[in-house]
Amino acid sequence: MRVYYIGSPELFGEGASGIHVARMCEALSDVGHDVTLWLPISQGDIDKFFSFYGVKKGFRIQPFIGFKKKSPRHFFHGISSFLRIVLLKEYDFIITRNITFAFLASFVKRNVIIDIHHPPTNYFSKLAIVRFLRSKNISKIVCNSDGTKKNLERISSPSDKMQVLNNGVNLKDFLPNQDADTLKDRLHIPNSSRVVSYIGNTYEGRGIEKIINLSKDHRDIYFLIIGGEKKDNERYMRLIDKQQKNIIFTNHVSHSDVPNYLLISDILLIPYQKKFTIKGNKIATDYSSPIKLFEYLSAGKPIIASNLPLFSNILNHGHDSLLVDSDSYEELNKSLIMLLEDYELRLRLSENSRKLSEHFTWQKRASGMLANL
Repeated sequence: MRVYYIGSPELFGEGASGIHVARMCEALSDVGHDVTLWLPISQGDIDKFFSFYGVKKGFRIQPFIGFKKKSPRHFFHGISSFLRIVLLKEYDFIITRNITFAFLASFVKRNVIIDIHHPPTNYFSKLAIVRFLRSKNISKIVCNSDGTKKNLERISSPSDKMQVLNNGVNLKDFLPNQDADTLKDRLHIPNSSRVVSYIGNTYEGRGIEKIINLSKDHRDIYFLIIGGEKKDNERYMRLIDKQQKNIIFTNHVSHSDVPNYLLISDILLIPYQKKFTIKGNKIATDYSSPIKLFEYLSAGKPIIASNLPLFSNILNHGHDSLLVDSDSYEELNKSLIMLLEDYELRLRLSENSRKLSEHFTWQKRASGMLANL
């Protein structure tokens, strides 16, 4: 099928939306569709897009003039994309995360699928949701989590149009391209040292303070905070002893480098607090579907995560992970010690987490999005 994807993510930064759009277009192409991504990007940055996000050139990118990182990018790209696509006739489906575009398209374009990753934030977006549910042109509303779907259902009654599809991972291509010893040498980590890692943004509520406390209580272990914006990381680095060498903030890394960091990690952490935030200091507890969770699973490493619905709906405590009280540092520390001391437990969790990842691939998400239409 011929699929057009209208995307307006923040590019080449820490946000997960760019990763999501890149991986979904790759996955749609992998399962056999002819995909064109309309993106506010310059012609000269198209090759960078594929390399930065580590995706194959199996789909086309149609560049648009627009904002790459500023908040007006959604509105501007939504309008410009609609004006361009309004005359388009040769297509099977249009997929978008852009609410402005979807609202306008719902009046004149058939077979539109909307991929929603957070609850409505203003009156217009609430109005748009009601419109999407009533419009025959909107084929499906895909939600990234049960929490997102439940939030939409508070605005309007439940609908068969709504479908929950969690984020995912590309098991075939999300692989290391560097050996572990080389990366450890670059980070000045002794090859024999154990490594405990967190990968992702370092916004408020992500549990970074707890990881810093772990590093102080386990000086023989190296703790990696991989990613995060420099200004956010600098705030946390002030909490570290000046002589302390066993905790490293890498700042931003390319998404294609993430598998290398997973390779050198012995244990992976997601110690979110109950009210964790995303960019803009918005609380995301009720609707998030962190891509890092599925990438962690694919690495086949022991995972310790906070016992929050977004994790406990997917993970099984004692089978493929250890789930801990999000408010308890003591429980997090106890679980870490348990994993460090119990090889059989580490092995069991690792094997089962890898098996679980097979249920959450981008390819399965792409196929599910276009199923039964």
